[in-house]
Amino acid sequence: MLRRLGCVTGFVVSLSFASVALAEPTPADRATARSLAGEGYQALQDKDYATAVDRFSRADALVHAPTLMIDWARSLAGLGKLVEAQERYEQILREGVDAKAPKSWQRALADASTELAALKPRLAWVTISVSGANDVQVTIDDIAVPPAAVGVRRAVNPGPRSVRVQAKGYLPQKRTINLNEGTEEVVSFALEPDPQAQAAVVTTDPVQPVAPASHVAPDRTLMYVAFGVSGAGLVLGGVTGVLALGKHSDLSNVCQRDTHACQHTQQETLSSYHTLGTLSGVGFGLGVAGAGAGITLWYLNREKAPAVAQGLRVHPYFGPTGVGAVGSF
Repeated sequence: MLRRLGCVTGFVVSLSFASVALAEPTPADRATARSLAGEGYQALQDKDYATAVDRFSRADALVHAPTLMIDWARSLAGLGKLVEAQERYEQILREGVDAKAPKSWQRALADASTELAALKPRLAWVTISVSGANDVQVTIDDIAVPPAAVGVRRAVNPGPRSVRVQAKGYLPQKRTINLNEGTEEVVSFALEPDPQAQAAVVTTDPVQPVAPASHVAPDRTLMYVAFGVSGAGLVLGGVTGVLALGKHSDLSNVCQRDTHACQHTQQETLSSYHTLGTLSGVGFGLGVAGAGAGITLWYLNREKAPAVAQGLRVHPYFGPTGVGAVGSF
């Protein structure tokens, strides 16, 4: 009873000093913290570590003091949460204690150093190695392990630990390991592709849309050739026809005056006349045939073309001077 009274009295003195030093907690906060500290100490003596952790963590949140943190660390160690207890001890050492602090604070600092040295060898360590996939998610007891901690030694609490590894497109794996205090273990996982995920990727692969068939303009090459031949034939027929008429005029003037001279001196002119006449007939024949073929091809292509066509358009024409085609854009 005297020990408990002395402990509670120490809490009161340390919490009073904390309020003066920090000048933050209200009187109600200090009163609540003292009450929680008393409940926490009683739970710690009764080895009700879960209740002790709850009370000391609450009290320290209201009035921060090393005397609360060290009992908080002791309660965590009693629960088997050695990693968390180590952090509380380390925090006490990092923050330190002022030289004018109460003796209970000085004692808490010294005890933290001694108890931490005894706690560290009890920690368990595990290295989780994963192969077969990238971007893996690893959890220990449903708590995520940062990617930077995968593949290296990681401090864990002794006892049975549930390790789960998963990655997108791969079969998840789960394993339970039992770690004793002070032991170290390497746990390796080799992930395998998930057949269902692979099948889903294949079946849900978007089908490339088929582009609608675009209108293919009809090939008008032959039609252009036909009209070209027609034009060339008409030009040839016209030019040679004019020349033939000239030759005919020359022959008429000579032969009408002297038939005997016509037969002997105009053989070359007569031959040119016949040649030009033949070429004129052939030219006009080609012109008419080409025009007929071009018109036929134009008509057939017009049936295949869309209602509104863009680009070059060819229109045949007929006139008193001949036949042909004109183009427009």
